[in-house]
Amino acid sequence: MKTTVLVVLVVCLVASSIAISVENIMGHLEALQTIADLNGGTRAAPSTGYNASVDYIVNQLKQTNYTVTVQPFTFSTVEQVSAPILEQVSPNSETYKQYTQYNLMTYTGSGDVTGQIQLAGDGCESSDFSGFVSGRIALIERGICNFSDKVDNAVAAGAPGVIIFNYPGDGIFSGTLGSIKSVPVFAITDVLAATWVVGSPLPTIRMFADMETTTVYTMNVIADTNTFDARQDSVVLVGSHLDSVEAGPGINDNGSGSAANLEMALDMYRNGVKVDNHVRFAWWGAEEFGLLGSEYYVSQVVASGEINNIALNLNFDMIASPNYYRGIYDGNGASADIRPACIKIDELFSGYFDFAGLSWNYTAFDGRSDYGPFIANGVPAGGLFTGAEVVKTPEWRKYFGGIANAAFDTCYHLACDDIYNINQSVLSENAHAAYYVLLELAQQPALRTWLNSSSQLNIQKARNVIHSTSKTSPHFTLA
Repeated sequence: MKTTVLVVLVVCLVASSIAISVENIMGHLEALQTIADLNGGTRAAPSTGYNASVDYIVNQLKQTNYTVTVQPFTFSTVEQVSAPILEQVSPNSETYKQYTQYNLMTYTGSGDVTGQIQLAGDGCESSDFSGFVSGRIALIERGICNFSDKVDNAVAAGAPGVIIFNYPGDGIFSGTLGSIKSVPVFAITDVLAATWVVGSPLPTIRMFADMETTTVYTMNVIADTNTFDARQDSVVLVGSHLDSVEAGPGINDNGSGSAANLEMALDMYRNGVKVDNHVRFAWWGAEEFGLLGSEYYVSQVVASGEINNIALNLNFDMIASPNYYRGIYDGNGASADIRPACIKIDELFSGYFDFAGLSWNYTAFDGRSDYGPFIANGVPAGGLFTGAEVVKTPEWRKYFGGIANAAFDTCYHLACDDIYNINQSVLSENAHAAYYVLLELAQQPALRTWLNSSSQLNIQKARNVIHSTSKTSPHFTLA
């Protein structure tokens, strides 16, 4: 009888989330695509396209009773003045192509440097530069630490330029350094790096970057429910970044999360959803420049003490990748102080997918999206992710379909991340899962107590089973 009651309960809970409309979400994405089309093909933070995206979110929310706040902030960045150059000087002469063989890293410094390359592992530790010859260009593999640390270590070792190459088979990439650097920093393919290191001596390379520092004025959008009987000291904060990279319209990254969050907010209003806990929606600016919008917001709520009222953060960043997997942030990767709550959040997502008969897997809880500043300040978090530039293996294809040996999103950070880059099926599934989890948390009496209570499952035992498989043969769950 207990099992029957549990099943009925789960059925009711899943049913409570079905109101979210993928057609409405696609309508928001089409609006964002039109905005990009009218603004040079981009919605990046330092652009009129981003400003128009903010206006769209605000205007949609005007039809509700949410309290909407536009939160301005500024940041410094660099803009390209003239075309960059990456070329081999010796032993051969060859000029490489931007966007196919190399990219400028966001926040790269300026410089015109020529030097022999020297390998420095993944550059995450100063020991990687033991024996590094000052004046050589550091060639660093992409690894587990952030790009900024790699570059800072290289510069400390005397490198006048830094080149970071991608994971094997993953093609070209771009990324942010988090802060303006003093030397040129380029990203290249692993294929190009391989051609450099096969011979001896290693080649001499020229790097040229002509950048100008500018101050950018941009903003976050915050929308608060006006359910006054909800607990104001137990805020469920739902976030997504609204900006794209400069190269494209950013419809999957991250129009998908932004549009889903907007539709959840609108649906809650249209249906008069009652909540026990205050709900706050946020659309962050300048995530692609290093989580700047969410970092600014968190700095302000820390200063005011409002951080103590935020019970948790749900983050939705890329939830409709065309060659997707269903990724759930792995709460077990959280720091000890918030781990129990993060696990409870990830179990809501996994429970939903299990009941729906949908395969899923964990994605790293590494703080590389806008939940990062929250977990760094003791706020539990969770969310969904469908993959970016990493290649789908044949084994993953067994569980999620799609194309093996191709990136989860082949248009990641490119101009082709447009309205045709959306997998509507997984968008619908993730939006339903997100709405279900949001309502479960928003309607949870004594939310903080629940978050830190023991799970009904033997968490450590379950995790041991999950992580006993090899890293290249991950656990999947199928109902």
